[in-house]
Amino acid sequence: MRLKTLWLGLGIILLCEVFLLVDVVRRGGVVVPEGPLPTPDGWLGGLARWIAVNMTGICWVAYLFVIDGALTVLARRKQDRLIASIRTRPYRFAVAAVTGIPVWCYFDWINFQFMDAWCYHGLPDQWWQRWIGYFVAFAAISPGMFLAAQFYQFLGLKRLQLTARKSRARDTGSMRPIVVRINLPIQIVVLLLGVTFTLYPAIVGDPIGNMTLWVSLMFLLDPVNYWLGGESIIGDWRDGRFGRTVALMVGGGTCGLLWEFWNYWAVAKWTYNLPFLGFLEQYRYFEMPWLGFQGFLPFAIECWVVFNFFLILTGKMNLRIAEPLPDEHAII
Repeated sequence: MRLKTLWLGLGIILLCEVFLLVDVVRRGGVVVPEGPLPTPDGWLGGLARWIAVNMTGICWVAYLFVIDGALTVLARRKQDRLIASIRTRPYRFAVAAVTGIPVWCYFDWINFQFMDAWCYHGLPDQWWQRWIGYFVAFAAISPGMFLAAQFYQFLGLKRLQLTARKSRARDTGSMRPIVVRINLPIQIVVLLLGVTFTLYPAIVGDPIGNMTLWVSLMFLLDPVNYWLGGESIIGDWRDGRFGRTVALMVGGGTCGLLWEFWNYWAVAKWTYNLPFLGFLEQYRYFEMPWLGFQGFLPFAIECWVVFNFFLILTGKMNLRIAEPLPDEHAII
């Protein structure tokens, strides 16, 4: 079953790439939105165009199969009972999927209402098709990054700590873990920065608001999570644990690489408008400017902070809607 899940996801992605290539060839290599697309002809052309329109949702869901299978296989080979995959903690996965939808809806609202930093192209004409596509794609965002981060935890980031040599003479040669002493005044400053970063995109009304958008909820909610006794980045750093932070950033970057790759040749896709980058805007990874790509790193942390904020609130209401984490290092 584990290998079936892994190969099923890889097979779906491969088929999507083949049909996308067929559509790209039949449209003469035209990239949306640079030119009009010819109407597909025949069953092959129609199927290839349907895949090209729905590339995002299909590949993102297939990727979840892949990473779930890879996680389970890796955990079995390492004989680690703390397996983290969709099948092991399905309710946590469901909560991550559900909470990812309003997070991205919030970002889209900020963007289209105030910034115009990105836009969508080639969306289906029927409203119900668009909404299904939104739901599937948005629901895959958070669990995709979290599962990727958990995979990197298994590969060695799980117990990442920073150490320094002890200063006292009798401790010469011994090491101590480094902790970040984020006291209450600093926590309040972080919260106030979160308020400022959250308001800034709406106040400036310009794509430069992207500079704070991708860290705003992280700064705003992580101190709250810590005060309420839940999982938090502040709590990790105060205890000298940095594995989750680094794993989430690498997981966000990994998903960003895949998402932008699958996006470029698709018919239903997004493009960016980041003029504040100046001449650096032209240096891109597919549609994403390389400098803008750095936003994927804190974005994964931000989504994880929101995810835990929701779990903490429901827990305070005595609603146990998700399985507990197996230890203080786990992500999902």
